[in-house]
Amino acid sequence: MAHIPVLLNEAIKILEPERGRAFIDATADGGGHTEEILKRMNANAILVAVDRDESAIERLKNRFFGDSRLKLVVGNFRNLKSLAKNFSKVYDGIIFDLGMSSDQLNPPAGGSGRGFSFKKDEPLLMTYETKPGPNQLTAASVINSWPEEKLAEILKDYGEERHARRIAKAIVEERRRLKILSTLRLAEIVSRAVPALYRRNKLHPATRTFQALRIAVNDELGTLEEGLDGAWQIIAIGGRIAVISFHSLEDRIVKNFFRDKKSKGEAKILTKKPLRSADEEVKINPRSRSAKLRAIIKLRNV
Repeated sequence: MAHIPVLLNEAIKILEPERGRAFIDATADGGGHTEEILKRMNANAILVAVDRDESAIERLKNRFFGDSRLKLVVGNFRNLKSLAKNFSKVYDGIIFDLGMSSDQLNPPAGGSGRGFSFKKDEPLLMTYETKPGPNQLTAASVINSWPEEKLAEILKDYGEERHARRIAKAIVEERRRLKILSTLRLAEIVSRAVPALYRRNKLHPATRTFQALRIAVNDELGTLEEGLDGAWQIIAIGGRIAVISFHSLEDRIVKNFFRDKKSKGEAKILTKKPLRSADEEVKINPRSRSAKLRAIIKLRNV
């Protein structure tokens, strides 16, 4: 299944790639926003496309081979300032699409899954990096070593899971018997731990647990805070930052960051209310239902 970029037209309209000379796609993923920015950019402009997933960058390298305007970088956007410094001192537009790539949920033929989905049996990695380092945190290490209280805390805070304590207790009891190393086993443990009525919901009972683990493993909230700060340091006066978020924790960080810059007179918020996907887009791509787009323009440096 091909990756479908969310709120594509709205984001491109805000970024205005036809103006300016340097842009960043901080979350290149499947290349949807990358492609559209390249279409509208001037011949002498550049686009720096960043992704933590080396396999995503390789796919983009093949897809856009020969376009010298595109600079591909493997890296974490929490280090955006250092990743982008070799190409331009300042940038006219930066976009963050915080949603997961379809390729991560459903790896292409021949690719190995990293445990983001419980629809297939995969190892509990949940790392965005294709080849996690030996000391990198994984979902398996969280599940099998973190104290019950800490597990319950991340399930509640990051997954907004109402049965966090029950699930954490069940995980700890099961791991005493046998290490939990696969997605299907974890999903089964969660399903058994929650009330029967909860299992009848449209949403799979393990969905929030998997979301919480993914956020914890990749430090997504800390990464977003640092990424926004880095973006602000390299965005030009008159430059625009657009962020597409998919859950309330991300959206709150973005909203507060933008409000803070506005209150200091450093920025103007371009989206009084977050832009949402139209009904037509939601029908084509149900994942877009939860997406929110916020954008800001830089007015001055401190």
